[in-house]
Amino acid sequence: MFSSVNPYGLGNIQTRHTAPTATKQDQITEKPQSQERQELPAISNQVLEIRKFSDGIKGANEIIGAMQIADITLNALGSQVKTLGEIDSKNINLLDTTAKNAQFKGETLFGKELTLNLAGENVSLSLPLPSQLLNENSSFIQALSNKHDEISQKLGQVSNLIEKASLPFNNKTTKNFDFENFDADTFKGLFS
Repeated sequence: MFSSVNPYGLGNIQTRHTAPTATKQDQITEKPQSQERQELPAISNQVLEIRKFSDGIKGANEIIGAMQIADITLNALGSQVKTLGEIDSKNINLLDTTAKNAQFKGETLFGKELTLNLAGENVSLSLPLPSQLLNENSSFIQALSNKHDEISQKLGQVSNLIEKASLPFNNKTTKNFDFENFDADTFKGLFS
C-alpha cells in the first residue's frame, strides 16, 4: 500500500487504495483554512489609514511633478510661438510634437487628464494638445496663460489637500481648552 506525502504537512495522509470519507475530507479542508487565518496578519484600522494616506501622498507628489513638467512645457510652447510668429498647420504640428515630448514617468502628459483623489476630494487637470487649445480659443498665447494659471491654482489645491490629509487620525485627542482663563479643573482635564 502506497501513501501520498503532503509536502505542506497539512491534512491527513491518504492511501491510494482508499478514498477519504466525508468527515476526513472536511478535516483536510478545515486545517489549511484555519492555518491561513492564523498566518494572515491582523491589520488595524490605523494601519489601513496610514497606508491610504501614504498612497495618497505618493499620488499627490506624482501629480505635482507632472503639473510642474506641464507648466515648464507651456512656457516652452509660449516661447516657440513667439519665435515662430504666425501659427499655421506646419507650426501647430511642431507645437504638438513639443507637447507630446513632455513626459512624466514615461507617460506623455498632453492630450490627457490628470486626476488625484486625496482626503476625499478630487483634483483634475485637463492638458489638451496645442492643436486642441488653438481650436478652442482665438488667442493661443492667452490659452497658454490660462492653462498656466489653472496649473498654479491646482497646485495650491493639492497643497491644501496634503495638509488636510495630514491632520491627526483621531480627533478625540484634540480638545479645546481656554488657556487665558485658567481653571484648575480644566488643567486636571489635560491629563485625563
